[in-house]
Amino acid sequence: MTKLMTEEIIEKTERVVEKAKSLGATEVIAQGVVSRDRQVRFSNNQIDISQNWYESTIHVFLTVGKKAVASEINRLDKVDFMVEKLVSIAKASKDNPLWGGVAKGKFKYEAPKANEAIRRLDEPAKYVWKAIDAAFSEGAKNTGGLLYIGDDDSHLVSSEGPSGYDSSSYIELSIRAFADEKSSGHGVECSNNLADFHPDKAGKKAGQIANNAMKYPREELAEGTYDIIFEPLFFGAILWTLAQMSSAFYALAQLSPFGGKIGQKVASEKVTVRDHASSMSMGHRVFDEEGVPVKETLLIDHGVFKTFLHNTSTAKLFKTETTGNAGILVPEPFTVLMDPGDYKLEEMFSQVKNGLYLTNTWYTRFQNYAAGDFSTVPRDGAFIIKDGEIKSSTANLRVSENAIRLLQSVEALTRERHQVRWWDEISEPTFSPYVLARGVKITRSK
Repeated sequence: MTKLMTEEIIEKTERVVEKAKSLGATEVIAQGVVSRDRQVRFSNNQIDISQNWYESTIHVFLTVGKKAVASEINRLDKVDFMVEKLVSIAKASKDNPLWGGVAKGKFKYEAPKANEAIRRLDEPAKYVWKAIDAAFSEGAKNTGGLLYIGDDDSHLVSSEGPSGYDSSSYIELSIRAFADEKSSGHGVECSNNLADFHPDKAGKKAGQIANNAMKYPREELAEGTYDIIFEPLFFGAILWTLAQMSSAFYALAQLSPFGGKIGQKVASEKVTVRDHASSMSMGHRVFDEEGVPVKETLLIDHGVFKTFLHNTSTAKLFKTETTGNAGILVPEPFTVLMDPGDYKLEEMFSQVKNGLYLTNTWYTRFQNYAAGDFSTVPRDGAFIIKDGEIKSSTANLRVSENAIRLLQSVEALTRERHQVRWWDEISEPTFSPYVLARGVKITRSK
């Protein structure tokens, strides 16, 4: 038993399964989670507020035949009442004709990877000041952002056999820096190990981009196709979105451009993408929501789409095996990793005669999910490259592309790769190199 997990929530989690089965539930999975989250918010170069949250929650999934319900129990003194209610709702629900059940059996898991230094951290504000100072050293005049620190303990029990403990921790900082009202940059730093967390890198990146956006003359860019160098923060947002659409659920719902494309070329041979909640990731875990051990899943191998992400139920529909990515109802990626390339960043710039360097994005929207047609709006510093060098800054752009075409246009990747996550566009950790893509369609943002 770890420091956050208590005997009470362990006992109540096990009670959920016992009670639901006694009331006629077919399958029951309960996961008791004790979490502690801390946040430091800052703006105008000052800390605005520090907050702490402690929560104990039991996540419940149960079926009665093919009728399924899922909910959360936040009152540990109401466990029996809530379970009775959930079983009653399930019995009154309609069958899910696609339901194939949950994982059965006993499994062995890796040891949990919570970082004790993160858990003991009692002065998080000092990391905010490091980021702010680094941004100022690069020419920023104003900064704002968020520092998040989280750690969780969980106890999973399934009526079908799986049972286990897990613990995790993370620290992440997101900082935006401004050199003037129109010139901004964004930097992030993420880690599940305090020794590898360097907030000054995020501050320096944000400050550099903001200062360059102010320093270079502003130029309006004509609509057309351009070679683009994407920052990891930008391309990571694209990777994360496409990894979500690699879920078998999205393929079944015809909301994925990868539908029907297993074994087909969907990207440049430079592109290899994996999902793996590995020990180096903020998203590290030892089992999925069914209690299946997590593992590495190869999604795209040198341009070829290899598999969808599966839970037990979707795997049966596709006549394959679970990839350990439950989401009991919707399989999901845990940590997305794009294999790096062999370029240095300066070598990549030298390959661009007429193009753009884009540092961040938001408002990624799909006009046609199945076809993969989407647009996304670059934000913060955006720069025009001529003959391998930045010549000017620009704004009011929109990348208007097709997801498959964009992946197929990837020509070069850097050796360096960065773990990125931030609340607006990348909800789980994603490892991305810098990416050079050829002939990307740019329109004006109205």
